[in-house]
Amino acid sequence: MNYNDEWNGLADFLAGIIAKYAEKMDLDNLPDPDKYYKRKQMESMYRQYMKLSAKKRAA
Repeated sequence: MNYNDEWNGLADFLAGIIAKYAEKMDLDNLPDPDKYYKRKQMESMYRQYMKLSAKKRAA
């Protein structure tokens, strides 16, 4: 049995489920992942800045 044939059934099943429920899940209105990751990065940088600032004030 070919390796691709083993996964073909699962791929077809997932494609069918996604096609069936894509409209109900409203995938077009999901938030932009770039904005999410940029915000997370900014929050992380702000936390690091605050830690360094607190250490500097304590010294």
